[in-house]
Amino acid sequence: MIQLLTMKHKLEILCIYITGLFQGLALVIVPAASLVFTDPHQFGFSSSEYGLLFIPQVVTAIAASLLGPSIARKWGMKTAFRLGLVFNILAMASIAASQWFVGNHHAAYVLVIVGTAFVGAGFGTTLPTINVYATNFFPKSSASALTVLHTLLGIGTALAPFLVTVLVKQIGWWYLPIFVFAFLMILLIGAFILPLEDERIETTTTVAGPDVFLPIRVRLFMLIVFLYGFCETIFANWAIIFLNKEKGVQIDQAGYALAAFWVMVSVGRLLISILSVWVSPSLIYRILPVLIAISLAAVTKVNSPTSGILLFALAGLSCSAFFPLTFSFAQKGFEPIAERVSGWVMASYMLGYGLAAYGVGKMMESTDVSLGSWYLCSTAVALGVVLLSFILTQDPAVGAELVSAQSKINRDRH
Repeated sequence: MIQLLTMKHKLEILCIYITGLFQGLALVIVPAASLVFTDPHQFGFSSSEYGLLFIPQVVTAIAASLLGPSIARKWGMKTAFRLGLVFNILAMASIAASQWFVGNHHAAYVLVIVGTAFVGAGFGTTLPTINVYATNFFPKSSASALTVLHTLLGIGTALAPFLVTVLVKQIGWWYLPIFVFAFLMILLIGAFILPLEDERIETTTTVAGPDVFLPIRVRLFMLIVFLYGFCETIFANWAIIFLNKEKGVQIDQAGYALAAFWVMVSVGRLLISILSVWVSPSLIYRILPVLIAISLAAVTKVNSPTSGILLFALAGLSCSAFFPLTFSFAQKGFEPIAERVSGWVMASYMLGYGLAAYGVGKMMESTDVSLGSWYLCSTAVALGVVLLSFILTQDPAVGAELVSAQSKINRDRH
């Protein structure tokens, strides 16, 4: 019986961590297939249409990240986990089905945009849930557990452009969402069979009520992650189109450059988690946006497939640990409202993602400004991240005192 329970526990861990891998794949399939969707001989989406695909994804991801904790509290983490898998399954089905309507512009576009909406809902619901599970599985080494989980997520995002590039040449890009769909179905079955402790997330009573304010420091973290989300998305969503259409890099090499970006995001997280034993995380947090600014300027100088791969790899390393570190710093001093802070930081990141995904495409169509120019102009955004990173790595004790004072006010009101 002990061996049986041990095996079940191992399967639970495997289910959660493999979900992280496939969540990464699901998240990047559409950006990885960007040239397929914008090719006039295939889907023929314009730059603004391609960018618009990500607006529903942003909206649903924000909604899911803010509502997800309520779902987990009311119906349990297992229900939230299953719901996230269902959203991702619907996303893959819709995106794959678009290939059969490639001759019908309107129908194909509707299917892809519905698919990206479900991707956002799946990401916003699944990621917080598997974070909680990973922490619960390894309470004494939660930081390492989350590092491994996010590394698998990064591997999934790195595999997507590589697999799409290979499949486009061999049998068709749409086999990737079908493949992900099949594995997500297996994971969903596992989520029904395995115990997966159905604990409800407890709410904190320290800060309650709809009138809870967000301290200035938290708002600044929301601003920095909004700006960072813009920079990361400029790299991730537009890399293949930029390299192929403006730099003349072949589609397979452009796909490898995007894959290199996501590989280095994952590798960088692991390396920096080791480096932080000797180097202050605050110093790392200040250095990374400087490297992001350098990378944004550097990619405009791509002159060969090799330089494209190397410079986008540098960009991935620059972005690697900034997002996880932001969550870590944002919650320091605000533990009583950590859940609320986490939700709003995630929502702000998705707003930056949406602006870069849609806004850049719309502006390119309206002004004829090249993608290379947008990369160069985005260095100003990255410099804003640099400035805020120095401000926000100060002592958060003042923020804790503000939250404590506001908590007392709220308790007195109720």
